[in-house]
Amino acid sequence: MKINTRSMLYGTMILSTANLIVRLLGFAYRVFLSRMIGPQGMGLVQLVFPVFQIAITLIAAGIPAAVSRLISEKNARQDILGMRRTMTAAITMAVILSTTLALLALLNLDFITRVIIKDQRTKGALFILFPNLIFIGLGAALKGFFYGRKEIHPPALAEMIEQFLRMSVTIGLIHWLVPKDNYTLAAVLVMLGTVFGEISSLLFLHTRYHKAKKHLRPQNTGFMRKRTRIRDISQAAGAIAAIAMPITATRLISSIMLAANSILIPQRLMAGGMMRDQALGLFGIVSGMVMPLLFLPFTITNALTVVIIPNLSESRAMNRWKDIQSKINKAIRLTCYIAFASTALLVSLGRPAADLLYQQPLAAVFLIPLSYSLLFHALQHTCSGILNGLGKQNRAALHFIAGSSIQLLCTWFLLANPLIRIWGMIIGFTLSSMIVSTANLTLVLKTAGMSFRILDWILKPGFAALFMGLFTGLLYQLLTAARTPALLNLPVSAAAGLLLFLLLLWAANGTPALEAWKSRFKG
Repeated sequence: MKINTRSMLYGTMILSTANLIVRLLGFAYRVFLSRMIGPQGMGLVQLVFPVFQIAITLIAAGIPAAVSRLISEKNARQDILGMRRTMTAAITMAVILSTTLALLALLNLDFITRVIIKDQRTKGALFILFPNLIFIGLGAALKGFFYGRKEIHPPALAEMIEQFLRMSVTIGLIHWLVPKDNYTLAAVLVMLGTVFGEISSLLFLHTRYHKAKKHLRPQNTGFMRKRTRIRDISQAAGAIAAIAMPITATRLISSIMLAANSILIPQRLMAGGMMRDQALGLFGIVSGMVMPLLFLPFTITNALTVVIIPNLSESRAMNRWKDIQSKINKAIRLTCYIAFASTALLVSLGRPAADLLYQQPLAAVFLIPLSYSLLFHALQHTCSGILNGLGKQNRAALHFIAGSSIQLLCTWFLLANPLIRIWGMIIGFTLSSMIVSTANLTLVLKTAGMSFRILDWILKPGFAALFMGLFTGLLYQLLTAARTPALLNLPVSAAAGLLLFLLLLWAANGTPALEAWKSRFKG
């Protein structure tokens, strides 16, 4: 059990580091883009990605989670032949789905840009982007294989390669080729950089998978094995589909809601009396500037969600419920620590950080209120991964549908109100996160037979975050009064605040790793 828990924490640490690097690169990428193409250019790019994200969801949302779960179960039983057949089925499904979707999208490109997005300037960008679905689908299947075998390094490196090449190619092309205010060409070049990044990531994953596959040679390949191969692969495809469909449905609804919000937000703002350029610029500030900064702390929780699914699946296959409870406790505990600390940092340093990065006063105005919903959104994400690992993906999907519906209703009814406008998006996001996180957490505790640990999950990190926020804000003001440059002041204040947060948790016996180390030392 200790080994499994350590493996989960190690995988989370490695993937978190990779995610942090990717998010930092992506964050810097968005900052550069926002300065190079402005709010309207960012708004146009944001119109393209949500529609494309729907197609990605159909091929890359459920398959890697399903492959990860099935590979982990078969790996625990040393079923090498089963792993090979699972991968054959997964790759075949990914190719068929991605090719079909790419062709359908390209054949209906005029309808998508004219009727759905209602902006013909996105046509060139989508024409370049849709064939990229094939590379993304294959990469998703290969990542699921490595996650299932707890080999975190290949997908982590692939993510970093993809992000680095994407931002390098895009920024270089825009710098050399885009004249001022040519937003259509800028959007095309952003998508071209995305394609280069995905191709490079897939090539790296394929190389590592080809090496790993050599070690998966079954011992018995007799006549009966060969005769039943097609039937077994069909059964493997059915098992993948059974797990992937609810997860895909959840992600698909999320992508549809995101696309609907992206399309409706400018339209509803205009219905409230705003001009189109003004509405598109405001949408670009919230979705292209505020949200990436808000989601920057999710590097660890995203990694935890990916890692915990095969770990819980393996423990469930071996009927180790104490191991499952221990992993769930650590996952929720870590999620609460990250969410509370991130909220404290964003509330105390959000305004100077947004001013420094974006030079856009409205970014800070929306960032701070949104940061108070971080705990609910983080718990929603982590508990969804836990439910997928426990085989409760159908219930998780239903919870998400309910929350997303509330968010969409807020977008429709509140944004057109001249007294609320863009704040309706913030209200909807917060309400949705609160409802889904509560429902998911309740089901997790019931399924695992656990109780809500308010002291470890809420009170200890909550009080530590409160003192951290007060200290960080005061330190930043003192350093500002001492004429310390903001570029130095921000990281120093943030690092000092995080150190205080960890020290307060340690004083309250709130750090599980140190507790285990101290008990081992005493023993």
